Amino acid sequence: MDHTKINLVVRLQHLDNQIESIESLQRGLPEEIEALEEDIAFTSRQIESRAKVANEQQTMLKKLTETVDNSREKIKGFKEKQTLARNNKEYDALSKQIEYEEKEIAQAEIKLQDIAHKEEKTKELQDQGRQLIAENRYDEISENMIPDDVLSQQLKDLQVQVEQKKEELESIVVETSAEVSSLKKQISEQRAVVEKDAKRLLSKYDHLKNGNVQNALVKLHRQACSGCNTRVPTNRHTIIVQGGFYLCESCGRIVVHERLFEEAADMS
Repeated sequence: MDHTKINLVVRLQHLDNQIESIESLQRGLPEEIEALEEDIAFTSRQIESRAKVANEQQTMLKKLTETVDNSREKIKGFKEKQTLARNNKEYDALSKQIEYEEKEIAQAEIKLQDIAHKEEKTKELQDQGRQLIAENRYDEISENMIPDDVLSQQLKDLQVQVEQKKEELESIVVETSAEVSSLKKQISEQRAVVEKDAKRLLSKYDHLKNGNVQNALVKLHRQACSGCNTRVPTNRHTIIVQGGFYLCESCGRIVVHERLFEEAADMS
């Protein structure tokens, strides 16, 4: 059996392992950053929604207060005119206008009470939330219980965290960029060689990699595939020791002797 071809693929796996090792230094930072940014977006929407409701309530409060004040001024004027009414018809007409303005005041005051009730309810919920936070009973807190100041601080803390994570990630990328570029070049060159001399093995290798198998090519360890720990048939041990390979019947990985990895590393 010509073992040269498998050596080429082992070399490719060795280079892939090196670049994956460097990328692992990121320790899931991109995913952490993405999760933090989603939390920031969610918290920002909460704050914006609350601000919108508060602004709408203040606008309505101002409008209703002006309605009450204007109606009271009108009533005052109508009552003064009643004292000067020349006949019952004029007096009754002014009375109807006064009655209309009184209804306007009554309706506005009902709406003002409704706003006051909503504000009080919001305060009660947030006070309850503050108490639950003090008692570390976070699982009992609903979104509308989180106090405004706590929510704002939450947003600031998340923004600080995401910036720190981004700086950490950028530092790792900068520190390893030269090595990653060199490895990518070597991988490209090695793939070209394997494509030329061991196309079928490369196809199998790529198929495994595309199937999200962490390592397509693994070592024989204690007479078993080190990828899934399935025992390798005894009659295949000799072939592996001699520099050949075995396709694991359980996980499909390419199993080789660890010596081939050592030889690939010596080529670096």
